Amino acid sequence: MKYIAIILLVVLGIYLYNRAKKLAEDEQEQSGMPAEKEIFDESEADDTQGTDVNSVQEARISDAETAEMSVDSKAEGLVAEEKTAEKTESELASSEPEPEPAEDEPKVATVAVTDESWANEKLTLALSEYRGASDNTIKHVGLLGAIAECYKQRKQAQYKEYGAALSPYYLSLFAQLESPSSHKGVGFMHLSTLLNDCGVFDSAIDVCRKAIEYGLSDGTVTGFEGRIIRIEKAKAKSLK
Repeated sequence: MKYIAIILLVVLGIYLYNRAKKLAEDEQEQSGMPAEKEIFDESEADDTQGTDVNSVQEARISDAETAEMSVDSKAEGLVAEEKTAEKTESELASSEPEPEPAEDEPKVATVAVTDESWANEKLTLALSEYRGASDNTIKHVGLLGAIAECYKQRKQAQYKEYGAALSPYYLSLFAQLESPSSHKGVGFMHLSTLLNDCGVFDSAIDVCRKAIEYGLSDGTVTGFEGRIIRIEKAKAKSLK
């Protein structure tokens, strides 16, 4: 009886031990699940926090990039404005009319010195006066005297041809006189005759027309207009 009681106590103790162990294991399992959940939650929190940090960093990077793009855009705008301003200045500079060069005073054509050993004393003195003078009025007197002497001696070929060749020099000098219209037209009359006698009819007509422009007279009734008609008739006769 005593042994049976001991065995029952042992069995009961084993039973209680196993039950207590099982209960302990159940409690441990139940207590372990929340721990895992908390760990899981903490992991999610860490992930969420990491995501937030990344979002903040990305936002800062985006803001920085936006600011940089804005600065670059402004810089490009300034560069474009500077280029536009430079282009405008260049266009304005190129569009401004260049200063016109100062007009040189018209030069009077001068008769070159040639072999004039054939010339008489009057022609030689007249040419010396013409070439030695610096005043246009005095030069005109000298050249007019040379043309007049050639006109008088026009039956000689040298005088006739030399006098006709003085035509462009006389026209150039006459245009530089202070008051051309106040002078007489004798020089134009002599030259037109010399040119006509040399057969240079067109030049003779041009001399007469120039005299008409100055309002000069050749001392005849018909004037230089009548002289042109006579020269044209001589020209037509020479062509037959």
